[in-house]
Amino acid sequence: GRIRASLPQLDGTARLAGLGAPLTVERDAQGVPSLRGGNRADVARGLGWLHAQDRFFQMDLLRRSAASELAELFGRRALPRDRATRLHGLRPLAQTVVTRLAAGERAILEAYTAGVNAGLVALGERPFEYLILRAAPQPWRPEDSVLVSYAMVMDLQDNTGGYERTLMTLRDVYGEAALNFFAPLATPGDAALDGSTAPLAPIPSPRAINLRAQKVGAVLRRRPGYGAQLRPLLHGGR
Repeated sequence: GRIRASLPQLDGTARLAGLGAPLTVERDAQGVPSLRGGNRADVARGLGWLHAQDRFFQMDLLRRSAASELAELFGRRALPRDRATRLHGLRPLAQTVVTRLAAGERAILEAYTAGVNAGLVALGERPFEYLILRAAPQPWRPEDSVLVSYAMVMDLQDNTGGYERTLMTLRDVYGEAALNFFAPLATPGDAALDGSTAPLAPIPSPRAINLRAQKVGAVLRRRPGYGAQLRPLLHGGR
């Protein structure tokens, strides 16, 4: 019963304080909502309400991941992740970003924040993940929306920089043509929201990549005593 009470409201009417005019929400067959309101702030407020109803726990994980606050929910197991992220100081940075927003942008962000907290309160029970963790969800703050964007950046990046170094090596060794062919930014198979397409990059010419003219593979250089060290391993240590 408590888990069922934590599910979002999918139909009917709900009261949302702060709206300048009525706001309508329609969901398609997949449950994806479309909002129509009198102004952008009202739509932002309604969007926050929907987000909290549908996925507040996921939002909480994202902000905590960026702010190094996962251990507050998961204990000592999350400390290594928190310690690795804390050096970036992302929550203070996000707070600074909010203070520097233009008045109109700040108003939309605050409307969204108010909508999130209203949507959370409107649930019949806290999201079921908090029931399992025996924790209480904390209110949303304006800087938390900025933290979510930071978390997404970290999720989409390679922590070691290996992918970027690989692309750099590909470009430096074989040139831009090879980089565009082997690691294109877009292809005809991509579904851009604006309907744009990108053709396949041409295959690099033999002048750019000529495998017949270069040696391929690693060369094993034996160190002095290499065979003597290897032989006992090959014969079971005898």
